[in-house]
Amino acid sequence: MKRRYFLAGTAATAALLAGCADDNASPGTTDSTEEPTADQDEPEGPTNPSFESDLEGWTIGKDLPADPSNSDQKVDSAVEVVTKQASDGESGLKLFIDGSADDGTVWVQQEVDLSEVSTLKVDGYSEQQSFNTVLQVATYAGPVPEDGLVETDFDREHSLWDHEGWKTYEYEVDHDGPGLVAVGVNIIWETGAAGILDSVRLE
Repeated sequence: MKRRYFLAGTAATAALLAGCADDNASPGTTDSTEEPTADQDEPEGPTNPSFESDLEGWTIGKDLPADPSNSDQKVDSAVEVVTKQASDGESGLKLFIDGSADDGTVWVQQEVDLSEVSTLKVDGYSEQQSFNTVLQVATYAGPVPEDGLVETDFDREHSLWDHEGWKTYEYEVDHDGPGLVAVGVNIIWETGAAGILDSVRLE
């Protein structure tokens, strides 16, 4: 926050200065007694937004179907921080899902203050562009669900393989107050696939 400091002189000096100001005032001159305007604070983003401190601040979430070859267990998945690819810093978040059931969502989440936040951004990496939608970017920014997140809570509009290299995905946030941010991937193809995300920020 910027602060203005005022120097006070004697009454005689103040009167003299006031007289000079009246004689030489120019358009746009403001009264020196006007209160300063506070700079608006930027929204506070999530802890460890680029995964430079492993998964500190984040919790892993999963909504996975049963394994077609063994209905007593869920399909395989994995979440880890890697240094092979990163859009910010030296680390990125790698998420893997076994897509043998053509379905499944894996993500990381943390509670944040969404007051004054209008946009959620996250970077996604793809080795090559594909016209087939195998993995979707899955994001959520809203109130904390009482029973936890499930696949249908996520915005899955964008394919992660719609480009080559890094790309920033943007999402509107319409919740104002304490809430939850989650980023991950959703699979809709009968194959195993992994995606890399990085640099989660609120603006």
